[in-house]
Amino acid sequence: MTAERPIDHDTLRREIRAEAEALPPARSAPAGPVAPAPAANAALPYDHPQRTSYALGDFVNVHNEAFVEMAYRCLLKRAPDPNGMLELMERLVDGDSKIAILGDVRWSREGRGFGVHVAGLAWRYRFWRVTRWPVVGGIVERLALVAELPQIAREQRRLGQALARHGDAANGDDLVAELRALRDEVAALRAAHKARDDS
Repeated sequence: MTAERPIDHDTLRREIRAEAEALPPARSAPAGPVAPAPAANAALPYDHPQRTSYALGDFVNVHNEAFVEMAYRCLLKRAPDPNGMLELMERLVDGDSKIAILGDVRWSREGRGFGVHVAGLAWRYRFWRVTRWPVVGGIVERLALVAELPQIAREQRRLGQALARHGDAANGDDLVAELRALRDEVAALRAAHKARDDS
């Protein structure tokens, strides 16, 4: 059995530095994270930090807290903070468009830093922004709604069939009660937050 000699950390650091300096210089790496190949990208889980592209359909069929969670994890590569969760949930409850929310998150300062691509979002988000313009926006939105009426009617019939198949009116009442409770909770949190800021 051999006795181990104590490690001199200073000597070890000098040896490591000498070896590192003897290595050839590294080739310049691309700035930012390296995106996986497109085929590999689709195979990654939706919230994987290296996944950089999604389809709009990945988001629009997800609802409420799950939608906000997914938007943050996919577009900002992190979990939503409490204020962000509250703000986006309020927007959803108030009837704001998921396109608007996704676009605002994606093109926020933080979102631009990650540069995540959501196929089909850019032009829809630009269109939504145009519809917010005074006077012209309202006209553009109404023309688009008239053009979409057949599709809206089909979707409404489909949803009606799904509701008839999966539940009765009590489920709708439960949902309304849950939304009211959520709205009350949000109002209480706002009041507490305002009271804390005022003091």
